[in-house]
Amino acid sequence: MATVTNTVIPLTQKAWVVIKQGTPRQALDFKTDFPVPKPKYGHVLVRVRAAALNPVGWKLMSALPNFLSARPHPAEHDLAGVVIDANGSRFLNGDEVIGFIPVPLQFSTRQGALAQYVTLPASNLIIKPTELSWEEATGLPLAAQTALQALRLGGYELEEPDKSSSAKSESASQETIFINGGSTAVGIYAIQFAKAMGFRVVASASGRNENFVRNLGADEFIDYKTQPLPEHLISNPPNPRFAMILDAAGLVDTALYTESEAYLAPPRGKKGGLYVSTGPWPGGQGWVKVITDMGQVVGAVGRPSCLGGVKRGWKLVNVDHKPDDMEKICGMVKRGTLRTHVDSTHAFDSVLDAYDKLLTGRAVGKVVVKVD
Repeated sequence: MATVTNTVIPLTQKAWVVIKQGTPRQALDFKTDFPVPKPKYGHVLVRVRAAALNPVGWKLMSALPNFLSARPHPAEHDLAGVVIDANGSRFLNGDEVIGFIPVPLQFSTRQGALAQYVTLPASNLIIKPTELSWEEATGLPLAAQTALQALRLGGYELEEPDKSSSAKSESASQETIFINGGSTAVGIYAIQFAKAMGFRVVASASGRNENFVRNLGADEFIDYKTQPLPEHLISNPPNPRFAMILDAAGLVDTALYTESEAYLAPPRGKKGGLYVSTGPWPGGQGWVKVITDMGQVVGAVGRPSCLGGVKRGWKLVNVDHKPDDMEKICGMVKRGTLRTHVDSTHAFDSVLDAYDKLLTGRAVGKVVVKVD
């Protein structure tokens, strides 16, 4: 890759900064004089070319008051860009990279992807696959790692391509997984990872996305709008029952879990028998709504089976940056076995419109912002 030499790094930059609690339109302020950070030891300075929006971004804006966050800081977590100051790391100036800023790292460093420049640990960066554009690459880290780590919670691991086919078949062959939200950013990757593991995949989405979801590899499709999912699955029970359910839509309604004994098999050793959620979120604003909805979820998942609770496990996937996972993900991209999908691309000065699209809940894949 080309090496950047004699690059003049400005003192200030443009950035979308979270300044208070609220919706994106309430919480974000567009700054034209936000300080450009200087990388500390082990960190790299990147000039951002594209950033991806994630539900966790607006959820944290809406939920956390200022005293529980590190505001002000630029928003978002996924980025793709060019190394401007490698700072003695394994990278070179000019390297094209993709990176991930987890929430704890964002709070400790006050860095975010919706800025022209960002510093982050070298370990949180990986060389961008040449097969992907900036817009395609920026949506990989958070969503793809979430999908992979959600499957791992169920006891299923993505084998390397040089592993024997017998090892792969022991992972999930002949088992069926249900992925709710197959057209979401996480669902898109989960379908592809599950197929690579040997699963038979049943996925749900709006009927208008059926062809898209099937083209990702889903063997069976359910339109969640025609009938409530628990009713459909009870009336049309899978045989055998699902080994695992991955709720990539983050439902607050607990019925899919509370009725799951009818269609989710018990665990098989250390595998399966598990309902994994990407994170339920209340359907409205305000602390009363938050407490009411989250209380419903906690009540459903926390009740012991001896007291009438569900005899199936429930876990929340809390994504963590793992370099080995990103190596696997990028390796699949390079081999052509993992596809990304961009729902829409927005200009840097149209970030609020981009969030409006994300908040409709109808985005298919990633909502992306071109930063520079």
